[in-house]
Amino acid sequence: MILNANHLVFFFFSALTAAFLTPLNIEIPKPKPQPVSTEPQVDLDQALPDFGNIKDVTQKKDAFFQFLNPLVSYANQQILKDREFVEAMQSKAKLSPKEKHKLGGLANRYRVPTTNGFDKHFYSLMLKRVDTIPPALALAQAANESAWGTSRFARLGNNLYGEWCFRKGCGIKPSQRAADASHEVAKFDNVYESIQSYMLNLNRHDYYADFRTVRESLRNSASPLSAITLTEGLQRYSSRGNEYIAELQSMIRINKLEERYTN
Repeated sequence: MILNANHLVFFFFSALTAAFLTPLNIEIPKPKPQPVSTEPQVDLDQALPDFGNIKDVTQKKDAFFQFLNPLVSYANQQILKDREFVEAMQSKAKLSPKEKHKLGGLANRYRVPTTNGFDKHFYSLMLKRVDTIPPALALAQAANESAWGTSRFARLGNNLYGEWCFRKGCGIKPSQRAADASHEVAKFDNVYESIQSYMLNLNRHDYYADFRTVRESLRNSASPLSAITLTEGLQRYSSRGNEYIAELQSMIRINKLEERYTN
């Protein structure tokens, strides 16, 4: 058979088409499944609602607790992650440079000295400090200190726990501050920051060493972290001392906070 130019063009395009249509034995890697977060989605930047506009007392209380509890729970989850990391490092014979760096950062945050390295005493002190705060206690203190989110410091500075700061301009000047005093009531960008600061304060400040000792005792005896029991370690949180503790215990009981809110 004699092939002319038209035949050659036909055969060329036929071969080219066949090449494209022939399946190639190339394995395309399947995308790896992404881990699904089990943490609830919480808006950490949400503004403090206007609780002063809620006239019904029961509705105001419920709205306050419902707004605050997810933020308290989320803050506790972050602390728990750090605690689990510390426990994991305690069980290791040798730490990597990255692990040492992270552990050192946590020690600095919780004001735990590392002069003797990561020894038994170091881990004991870390686990005493890096621990959660019962939601019932965090909710009761926020309600008490901020008048259910309606105080001037809550509205203007997102400060629900009455925390002070001591650098000029760091917060809001109290209207009844003594002439020789220099403290201000701390301002926060959002309510979540106030919660974080409150928890860190309880976990590392010398004033609350008794609180941490009570909590450690509960941990060592495998007992639940009772908010009522832990209030006994907060005598120095307020100048009202025992009266303040009695108020917190009453709020926890009347509002059934331990039954309604857990980690």
